[in-house]
Amino acid sequence: MSEDSSRNCFIAAYLYLIRKIRELNLFSSNPFWTPSLNSSEQILSTRLFLFFLFISLLTVITYTSLIIRTHSITLEKFTRQDFEQLQSQYPTTINVPCSQVANPYHKFIHLSPKFHPVCSSSFVENQWISSLFLPNKTFDNVLDFRTFLFAQFQSLALLCQTAIQAVNDGLRTFNSTQLVTGQVFSRPEFNEIVDVITTNFQDNLLANENRTTNVILLAITQNGFMSALRTNYFIQSKNLRDNFLIYSELYLRNDSKTSCNCRLEENQCTYPAHLFPNASSTEYDKLSMSDATAGLKIPGLMAGCLPMESLRKSTLECLYNQSCIDILALQQNISRPKALEKSLKFSENLTVGSMFDQSLFIELWENQTSYEDYFTLCAPRSLTYTYKGRFRLAAIIAMSISAFGGLAVLWEFITPAIAKIWHLIQRKKRRVDLPKQSPSTSRKKVVTSYVQRRVRMFNLFPPDDENDLEEERVGIISTRLYIFFLLFGLLILGFATSLVQRRQTYTVTSPRLSEYEELRFLHSSTLVCTCSRFSMSYGRIMSISPRYHPICSSKFITKTWLSYFELFEVNLNSTFFIARDFRISGQSFFNIIRDLCHTAKGTVEHAIRSFQSRRLVTVNVLSYKRFQDQTKQRLKQFEEETKAYYVNLPELLRSSFHINHLITNALTSAAFSTIFDNQTSKWMPSFYSQDIHNSSCSCAISSQCVRPQGFYLQDDSDNLHPKVIIPGLYHGCYTIDSILLSNLECLFNKICFQLLLDMYHYDAADLLQPLDNQIRQIQPLENVNSRFSPNTPIETLVSQLFIEDWGTTRNFTAYYERCIPKECTYSLTGRFDRTYMIATMLGFYGGLGAILDIILPHIVRFIRRRWTNRRTNTRVTTTAAADQRERSSSCHSICQKIRSLNLFSSKESSKNEQMKHEEIIATRIYLILFILGLITVILYAGPFTEETKTTTINFPTSEVVNNLHSRNISTLSCPCSTAAIRYSKFLSIIPEYHSICSSNFVKPSYLISLVEKRDPTSTHIATHYSILSSLCQQAQRIVKRALDTFAAHELVSAETMTYASFLTQTESLLSKIISQIPSDYRRTITLITRSYGVNHLLNVFTKNWKLEFTDETEKYIMKTYPYRFPSSKCTCALSYDCTEEVYENIVSGCFPFDGFRLSKFDQNMTFGDLNEKLFVEKWKNRSNYTAYFQACRPLVCHYTLPDKNNPIQMLMTVLGIYGGLILAFRLIVGQSLYAYQWCSRRHRQHQVEIPLDNPMIM
Repeated sequence: MSEDSSRNCFIAAYLYLIRKIRELNLFSSNPFWTPSLNSSEQILSTRLFLFFLFISLLTVITYTSLIIRTHSITLEKFTRQDFEQLQSQYPTTINVPCSQVANPYHKFIHLSPKFHPVCSSSFVENQWISSLFLPNKTFDNVLDFRTFLFAQFQSLALLCQTAIQAVNDGLRTFNSTQLVTGQVFSRPEFNEIVDVITTNFQDNLLANENRTTNVILLAITQNGFMSALRTNYFIQSKNLRDNFLIYSELYLRNDSKTSCNCRLEENQCTYPAHLFPNASSTEYDKLSMSDATAGLKIPGLMAGCLPMESLRKSTLECLYNQSCIDILALQQNISRPKALEKSLKFSENLTVGSMFDQSLFIELWENQTSYEDYFTLCAPRSLTYTYKGRFRLAAIIAMSISAFGGLAVLWEFITPAIAKIWHLIQRKKRRVDLPKQSPSTSRKKVVTSYVQRRVRMFNLFPPDDENDLEEERVGIISTRLYIFFLLFGLLILGFATSLVQRRQTYTVTSPRLSEYEELRFLHSSTLVCTCSRFSMSYGRIMSISPRYHPICSSKFITKTWLSYFELFEVNLNSTFFIARDFRISGQSFFNIIRDLCHTAKGTVEHAIRSFQSRRLVTVNVLSYKRFQDQTKQRLKQFEEETKAYYVNLPELLRSSFHINHLITNALTSAAFSTIFDNQTSKWMPSFYSQDIHNSSCSCAISSQCVRPQGFYLQDDSDNLHPKVIIPGLYHGCYTIDSILLSNLECLFNKICFQLLLDMYHYDAADLLQPLDNQIRQIQPLENVNSRFSPNTPIETLVSQLFIEDWGTTRNFTAYYERCIPKECTYSLTGRFDRTYMIATMLGFYGGLGAILDIILPHIVRFIRRRWTNRRTNTRVTTTAAADQRERSSSCHSICQKIRSLNLFSSKESSKNEQMKHEEIIATRIYLILFILGLITVILYAGPFTEETKTTTINFPTSEVVNNLHSRNISTLSCPCSTAAIRYSKFLSIIPEYHSICSSNFVKPSYLISLVEKRDPTSTHIATHYSILSSLCQQAQRIVKRALDTFAAHELVSAETMTYASFLTQTESLLSKIISQIPSDYRRTITLITRSYGVNHLLNVFTKNWKLEFTDETEKYIMKTYPYRFPSSKCTCALSYDCTEEVYENIVSGCFPFDGFRLSKFDQNMTFGDLNEKLFVEKWKNRSNYTAYFQACRPLVCHYTLPDKNNPIQMLMTVLGIYGGLILAFRLIVGQSLYAYQWCSRRHRQHQVEIPLDNPMIM
């Protein structure tokens, strides 16, 4: 029975549900459509309404579940591991700003070079070097290592010291350089950047030191400086004081009996070094060509023209063998150094020059890079990343509920019209054709009356109780006010939007170059095209193909022309031309031009490679004109930097030659004389500075002294002018002076060039072999498309790197294709278009309609009640107690209304208390659910929302930018409109030079007055202050060029820097340049002067080495021996710091520069200290943040933050979901109530045993 009862109940419920669905009518009480629809049309409208609503909601849900949107997540606390994990997942959208944007390299990069063991061994220490020096062996056979070995180890020590000092100076600058980054780099990005930084540092360091060393050695060679060791030149005085001859040393070539001439082969002659236990004097012109088989060959060690050059061609093979080291140890009373351990990188047979040139003796760079330290220094405080994904479930539900309310209202208006039209169509099909009758007048009146009545009684706010006339009247008035306010608001809005002008922004996606140029032409003032790639290498958009002066590609710097100066004699030693004769001096002249050309080309090629690796940074696409202007400026800057870099070293070398009064093989700056030594009672050879041009100019005080160059008779004296003068060519104090002060006009002139060929046999008609035909076929230079005239001084050519045309090109198309903007935007001012007006009015209608729908009925009801109370005037004066009772009664009445509130009242419930009670309970459940739903919506739209808000600030000031950065917003971006800003716009460095550089001591008149006294003390003092004057001028030129180059560099900053970041960055830049300029100068000047010392070059004052006459037994070849300073017994053969006092704090040293640097300026400072600081007492540095900000000129700042607890957003969300919640909960609770009531009735019927045969009777 129980099973049958349950089955019958289920069947009854099913049949009841079917009947309710079949009879479902949602339009039985619709204020707009109910009067015009019959029962069948209402049911059809209901079914269509539910069908369309279901399809629409299904579409909305499907769309919202498939649509892809961008989600933004911000973390305030995270670890490096969190960052790396998120960065690997979202590499393109993660944004992590550094709170410390500038960090010095040394905090996270630790570069440590490991040098060849020899540079830290005993072999470069003074004790070992001193033990190799034997004073009585320096005039033995030049192949005997005892003659020069100490000088070679001095050279090795100098190269090691130079390499170590260069690396230390470079590392000091490198470590103080700061990595500036606004965003945290990922680990792969960091490693790549560090690799580029360290590689560039090592390559530039090596290139700079190689260039400096090679140029110094070339300058020493080409100017013909004489070594006191007699390894490249030696002097013969056949008649003691009357006749002096200077010969070039000869060396055997390997495996050959031919000789190598040091003068002709540019000091590159070498031969294996030997030990000759029983050395004896040989022929003066065969000192190094004697039989070497009598000696012991030293493995890897080479003898040569200069100690430095021969060392560079030697290997360290002997130093790896202890027995070989024992042979080198000349003094028995010192301990032998231990043999070197094998190098990790360099083989034993690799030359010293190769080790220096390839890697500065560095076996390996230990690079300890710490990404963890970098991340800690960067100190990010927030992390933001975005990703694309589908809406979450909560968002889908919210959007569905929000759409449900709007769709329900929409289909509630549309579906009855569809049903009405459908029935009219069906009725027309069933209608039988009848004769047409004209409508009667009464019918027209009925229709008119019906329409008028419908308009008067139109009510959008019908009462729940149809019999409540007052509420019906309130609804009709509210409807009329609703329509009035809505139409009035829309009218005002439409009128306002049609008149107001606004700035409208238009976007063009991925424009081609032609489109961009058209947009630039039409909208140049407002067009903004943001580059998809902010930076690009200069090599992509600029090319440099320099065209050099014809001399640098001519035959005049080839072996063909240089063979002109080899002077092949018919009979050996049958000619002797003075050193000033063009046939002798011309070789150095053209060798130096060749070396200057090669050095210029090498410098330019290295500079071009470095330049092309630089990057142009542009946030927005540059216009064609601005692109041309900026690239032209950068190319001009490159040209000036390259010229300054090239010129500095030759100028410094030239100045150093004059400062130290070096002796050349041609005796161009000095001449021989003899003095009587009272201590030894002997005549001693000495030197004095040359006076040139009839004694009107002295090389002692000027580097501009010149005399014509040409051809001499073999018997002519050096003091005479040439018999045949070559136009444009001059002799100066040194060969480098001759080069710079001459011009090439003779090489451009066919007649003059023929003169050079014809005069080859001048005064040697039958003594020299005929010129080679290849020489005679050489053609003069052609002055075609040259910016230099034939008589342009070579000094000018050198200052311009011999470049006729830089051959620069700029490619705007390549720039644009690299920049490739994804979109361009431009603005126009005009009225709103119709589409915008309609969209605005529809949005306004939705918001205004919702507000009026809520407030109008209550306002009308309140006004009518007040108006009614005033008209009836039924209120009487009462006592306070009565008034209290009235208020209490009102409160009781309000509470009673709340308790009896029924939103689901029906006709049946008015007669059934139980049903009414159930409807009140349902109302309370509905209100609770509705309130809970609203709370959920508020929480969803408030603290738990995923919505973000992007704030844009146009034309921000510096205060705004700094304030925004102080808030540490991770998504903040204030891009500079100009990303690359020249230092000169916001930085200035003004050096204050020491007053000594502007004193009377450096004035020419003071120096001339000292020279004219002609006593030794005055000469030394004049030399001292002449050096001071020269170094002061040189220092000022070096500083000016360095600062000009620095000022032309650019600060690249895509994002606007804060004031604190700007100060950090500029302080780093200033400290770097201020320390780098003196350190580079100090290292270079030390290498130059020490190169003179290790090669033991002779100077006018002979304070390092003395000369001594010999007799016939020694072929009158002058001996050299190191000078010992009387007071200290110090010898310049072993020390650079030997001195003796000349006058008060002024001392003389091995070279004049040594005496200058060791002389005291005051008790705490030497002149050398002043020189190392470039005579700068103080650097005045100024940085201007305002100027930087104006140059950066950010046009906009924008940032995105989570838009939580936004009251407007919350209100809009609530209003959007409000209607859907009401409809959804009313439907759910209402239908649940009906189901509950039906079940209750069935349950009661079952209890009283009512038959269930006919379940339809209820």
